[in-house]
Amino acid sequence: DWTWNHYDSLVSVWKKQFDPEYVLGYNAPPYLLEMAAIYSQLYQIEGRKEYAARAKKVLLTYGDYRSMYPVEARNKKAGYARILPALPNFFTAMRYSRAYDGLRRKGVLTTAEQEKINQLIGESTDYILTSQEWGAMNRAMLRAECLAWALRAVPHHPSAGIWRMNLDALLGDNWGTWEIEDATIYHGVWLYSLLGCAEALQNMPDLFHTPEMYYYSQYFLNLMSPDDMIPDFGDANWRSNWNLYMIFFEAAATAYKNPQLKWAAGRMAKKFIDFNKPVSVGLGYQLMDCYLWADDRIVPQAPKQLSQEVMEDVQGKKVVMRNGWQPTSTYLLLNYRDEGDGGLLYRDYLRDTIPVEEEKMTHGHADENSLSLLMSGGSVLLHDAGYRDWMPSGPFGAYRQDYFHNRICVRHEKIFFGQKEGEMRYVLGKVGAVAGQSVLDFLHNAGSYRKVRTQKIDFLAFPEFDYSRTRLTDDLAGYETDRIITYVKNPELFVVFDVVKSRSESFFTAANLWHTRKIVSQGDHWYDTVYDSIQTLKLPENKHLLIYFPQTHYRMEGVEKIKRHFQNELAIHQVTGQHFELGQTIVFTTVLIPHDAAEPVAPWLQRIKMVECQSPEAGVALSITLDD
Repeated sequence: DWTWNHYDSLVSVWKKQFDPEYVLGYNAPPYLLEMAAIYSQLYQIEGRKEYAARAKKVLLTYGDYRSMYPVEARNKKAGYARILPALPNFFTAMRYSRAYDGLRRKGVLTTAEQEKINQLIGESTDYILTSQEWGAMNRAMLRAECLAWALRAVPHHPSAGIWRMNLDALLGDNWGTWEIEDATIYHGVWLYSLLGCAEALQNMPDLFHTPEMYYYSQYFLNLMSPDDMIPDFGDANWRSNWNLYMIFFEAAATAYKNPQLKWAAGRMAKKFIDFNKPVSVGLGYQLMDCYLWADDRIVPQAPKQLSQEVMEDVQGKKVVMRNGWQPTSTYLLLNYRDEGDGGLLYRDYLRDTIPVEEEKMTHGHADENSLSLLMSGGSVLLHDAGYRDWMPSGPFGAYRQDYFHNRICVRHEKIFFGQKEGEMRYVLGKVGAVAGQSVLDFLHNAGSYRKVRTQKIDFLAFPEFDYSRTRLTDDLAGYETDRIITYVKNPELFVVFDVVKSRSESFFTAANLWHTRKIVSQGDHWYDTVYDSIQTLKLPENKHLLIYFPQTHYRMEGVEKIKRHFQNELAIHQVTGQHFELGQTIVFTTVLIPHDAAEPVAPWLQRIKMVECQSPEAGVALSITLDD
């Protein structure tokens, strides 16, 4: 209703903001399609004629907005050579067909009106097929959903046979298969399009009978953070597409009669929706699907499982350590997902047709063995890098390359540490210290992704501590790294051992990177940090994160400015470089301590000591002394 009441003003704003040079081409006002689909659905439920009239107005006039698109802009787009489609956007085109299908079945359109709409749907659906997609991924499913609704709305169109053939091909890649993507934004899009396709084909139960859908319902449930959202990893931003996961949880709760999934949907709705401001018709469209697919006889129940692998070491490759499911609970996410072996043909198609060298073909980042999120007490203490800041990607592959993540980065060659005054034998033109290399400058390249493979070595959960060990192997560069995380629950802290092992004789430099927004205070080998914001969102600062490097021999430390998640941040690094013999190892030790903002740091530092071993090869150990 709000959109209908502001119809003219919203269109005026669209016209003022219309950009004929927009890289993706022509787009009509999308919110009108969502409004039409809602009114069409409400008319089917309530029978109010004004709802049908409002939906019909949109359907009959939507093609008129093409007059805004100049001929010279159209001539730059090869896809528009035959016709400029009224529905070129496969993210929203299905909403037009869906709105029409509801009115058509109710018999409220004349023959002439149906012919006009049929032609618009036909031309636009034919256009959608001018650019093909491959594989179990979000864009392919969006096209499939458009085809499914077009076939349902215009089943006797002359192109229906072609639409059906392409729909079968796309569904064959996606229905009952593993998604090849590993990015929070695109998981949600893929799932919602699968649901929309099932609705159009009227076989939602069959979709949820596939083992993959049951897996994903548990996978995303157990990834939920204290922020009541799936953490962002891969191509994603903070809280991105929470609404799509809410719909999926609602539908999955109904299909599986699962109270935990119902709880997850409710938590998201309570957290993110302001029902006193019903001005987002896009959200309204999605809530319509929540209504259609929900079963409120299911009583919500919070999950009880704590630290675990999510879900295993083949598809998910995530580890979550947590002490509860409250907004103030402690939560850590380790992502060790590589590109993997699944979906080989799909990934090769993408690699050969879309030159996106900065990312994995899974929409994933170089975030293997990265800590994507750490929260405690409602505060964000470590966070992921965010989606790209440009297209295809910003400077140095922002924000996808390994140096944008909380992980170990390894490079061939040795970094120049610099020289202190008196250390040099020859000085060109001056006497004094010589500055060393910037760590980030040393690590930077164009952002091209380096293919690696990962494995889980071990995961254990006990009342006193949880433990994981995961391995990254770079066969081309000739090294491997193990990240060993121990979550000590009392006193609460995380001990991280990063073992770098050479699989070749070579010079290597290894950097232990941790990112933050602010360093509140620092001293010898320690940094008290806090996230006060993510992009434009202000965050609570009631807890800080103490980052402590107790192992210091032959380690260079420093702090550098870095751009992450569209904001200025700081990269804290501990670095070493040397010649490695075959099989030689070095270890970085980091202790991460969430603590109250007012709590002094000094007592923590006094409790934590490295244990002297006979040699580095004999082992590396840390002791934590309690009050007793």
